[in-house]
Amino acid sequence: MPVAAITLTTASRYNRKYLGFAVFPLFFGVQQALEGGLWLSLGQGAPETTHWFAIGFLFFAYFFWPFWVPLSAYFVEPKRHLKRIFLIFSLLGALLGAFLFAPLLFLDEPLPIHIVHHSIHYSSPLMWDNVVHRTLIRGVYAIIVCAPILLSSINAVRMFGYLITLSVIGGFVVAHYAFTSIWCFAAAILSCYVLFIIREASKSVPTHRPNEI
Repeated sequence: MPVAAITLTTASRYNRKYLGFAVFPLFFGVQQALEGGLWLSLGQGAPETTHWFAIGFLFFAYFFWPFWVPLSAYFVEPKRHLKRIFLIFSLLGALLGAFLFAPLLFLDEPLPIHIVHHSIHYSSPLMWDNVVHRTLIRGVYAIIVCAPILLSSINAVRMFGYLITLSVIGGFVVAHYAFTSIWCFAAAILSCYVLFIIREASKSVPTHRPNEI
């Protein structure tokens, strides 16, 4: 949370276009706190509480990040043709996120949660079960999240894209059985890099005229 305070303060003061990125540490912190609560509720044998902690965690994993990451890249991108592309990615992310998250809101019983090799596996239903392989869905998800920051014309943002992409690949190779939990944890750590992105951006912006989104 201290990192979030710094990123939000710096972006608000120097370049408000970067507020989208500035909230990364805060929201990843909230997401990890939700999974921490989930671990505690699992130990207490409270399925109803576990369910809602899981829903909160998956709201960020399934719905929020697929549209927010491209949108954050859109806000800071200076090139118009790339801005249009990133906005399309954000809309696609919102659509994908809605399809991933919506089924969780209509479950008749608590979401099944399993501990696999000391990691959490979310047995969440999908609209496309038995139609589209989950590996393909993960691939589409990864492209929507990673492509905009990989294609950014801003060097610091593009480097963040490389780091996030490596975390996706590493998470899938090392712990595909608990990919959602492992990757979000890795991304939460990498979100500290946002501080560098915003500090780099602040160097070229006058302090008395912060940019507007």
